Amino acid sequence: MSPQSRNKLPRYQQRFQIYVVDQTIDPRLASVAPGTLISGIRFQLDPDAPFLLRGRCYRVSYDSIDSHTQMGVESVAFRLAGPDQDYRSMQLVPQNLVMPYGGQSAAWKPVYPQIFYPARATLTFDVQNLSATETLSNLVFYFLGVKLFDFGQNPAYTYPERIRATQYAYGANYSSPPNPNNPTAAIQNLLPADSRLLQILQIKNDADFVARTIQAGPSYAPLALEVFITLRDENRKAYSNLPVHFEVLAGPSTGNYLTGGGSIPAIGTGNSLAGVLFPELYLPANHILYYDIYRQDSGYAGAETIPDFPITLLGSRVYSV
Repeated sequence: MSPQSRNKLPRYQQRFQIYVVDQTIDPRLASVAPGTLISGIRFQLDPDAPFLLRGRCYRVSYDSIDSHTQMGVESVAFRLAGPDQDYRSMQLVPQNLVMPYGGQSAAWKPVYPQIFYPARATLTFDVQNLSATETLSNLVFYFLGVKLFDFGQNPAYTYPERIRATQYAYGANYSSPPNPNNPTAAIQNLLPADSRLLQILQIKNDADFVARTIQAGPSYAPLALEVFITLRDENRKAYSNLPVHFEVLAGPSTGNYLTGGGSIPAIGTGNSLAGVLFPELYLPANHILYYDIYRQDSGYAGAETIPDFPITLLGSRVYSV
């Protein structure tokens, strides 16, 4: 390889990352009363790599199965600081002016230009509940981007020199050989209170797979409200510091439930967009993607077991030629 070619290689390996800031990070987010201002929410980023912030989102808990509404979600004002505590707006900005429904259903609010945070940097932001009547329950903020690693620190599988690719999708519960009793490879019999760690998606032995987007959620009753996912690589290293709500990570299969299960007009018609995985996840043949899934619906009246909860990774099968 010539010196000129080496100079064109990227300096860092980018790795998909979501940082979650919830009441376990700052207890004040558990219940935010009408009119309340919370200043100086501080979260220290991981020590293993710098972080490039490229998108953000937020949500609150659903009120009930009957109405499946996130009360007050459009009443949040927010302002964010860079790594030097340099706020990027003079005042808190009402978030309904810049993103629909908190950026859920994989409709993240882009952060442009991206913000660079060194390893161990502190992410700081302020938030206020602008509602005069609604309390925000379990307010959670999500920060999407990439970690920057030196090459060799993490698996760095990529395409062969010459390839043939075909469009393909894997159900997250797929195993090789497949389970004949679960043809869609969905999560089966998800209880109202459920926790399943280190679930396995195993790629077929005849081709690699590259995952570029993700969709999740049942398209029928019973509904899922508080369901969370943690994706992990083959070394079980998570792509997030905490579990991520399925409507944040993925495009729900029938749109966001906020207004009764329909699609969000500000995003578009039909189903919501699939969640984008960037960088894409390259999974060689026979290799494994781990994931955890949690459901916390037992506190909702009428919650039922969900027979099939689909999580689908969409992308391409990759063949070496």
